[in-house]
Amino acid sequence: MKKRSWYLVLGLMVLAVMTFAPPLKAYNGGVSPGDYQYGSPTCHSKQSSSTITMTASDYSPDPGSSLTVTVTVTGGEASGTPLGVMIVSALTSSNSLPSDAGWTITTDPTSSTQFNYYQVNSYSGSLTASWTLNAPSTNGTYKLYAREVHGDGETYTNRYVSGITFTVGSTGTPTGFSVVISSPVDGDTVSGSIIVNADMTPAANISYAFLTIDGALVENKTAAPFAWSVDTNNYADGEHLLKVTAVNDTGGQAFKEITISVDNGGESEEMLSWMVTMGVGSIVIVTIIAVAIVIVLMIRKKLMEKMEKKEGK
Repeated sequence: MKKRSWYLVLGLMVLAVMTFAPPLKAYNGGVSPGDYQYGSPTCHSKQSSSTITMTASDYSPDPGSSLTVTVTVTGGEASGTPLGVMIVSALTSSNSLPSDAGWTITTDPTSSTQFNYYQVNSYSGSLTASWTLNAPSTNGTYKLYAREVHGDGETYTNRYVSGITFTVGSTGTPTGFSVVISSPVDGDTVSGSIIVNADMTPAANISYAFLTIDGALVENKTAAPFAWSVDTNNYADGEHLLKVTAVNDTGGQAFKEITISVDNGGESEEMLSWMVTMGVGSIVIVTIIAVAIVIVLMIRKKLMEKMEKKEGK
């Protein structure tokens, strides 16, 4: 009777897990609205198939004037689960809040708070979120980017790395130009062959740009697109510093640095596993052939002994 009671309890526990596990899994990745740096939440790393677009009500605002930035997310894997969207001023894990670049959020998509991160608890396949901001108080060129995070048990993410560019100031004359490395992103783990893409803002009058890795020149390019192919197998596993430097026609320079982590260990381990498998397989085959030869020789010897006995009779 006691065993039957335990079986009943176990059955109820299994039924409870099956009932509540899907909702718990669906809510994976949900966080509270607030101010988050570009790399947060850090658990979201799997690339989403969603599409992100960004627009603004004014791309040439006066210092301190108000404008609206709108982010739209469509598609992806988050249907029925939480999805969050953030706007940031840099593609770095720190100093990436809009306020770090001089922006002031006056209202976020809730219309009641001023956070750079907004979340819906049940995404239905399309989301449009708008922030009202005051432009920086200093003339110049600025960029804003977007990132979305969501979880259906896989903690997906996607990024609008091209961003949107603003020229602040009625004179329309930026104080300089900037370099943005759109891919890979700071902190990314890479392997095999990758493409390093860089954009200059403004893009006009760039004489040349060059990529260095750990201080060593990779290639100098004199025309767009500024993209470099890099075989990471030529670099040791671990962190490396990528730096893109651009020079304009007046000799002015700007640069951007990011850190990436090279991890080709998986490919090496796969190759080692293949080599070990082939080696073991070869040994097994040679052993089988050797045993077969021994058996054939023993049978042959037995037959010859029988024949010799018959001839002796």
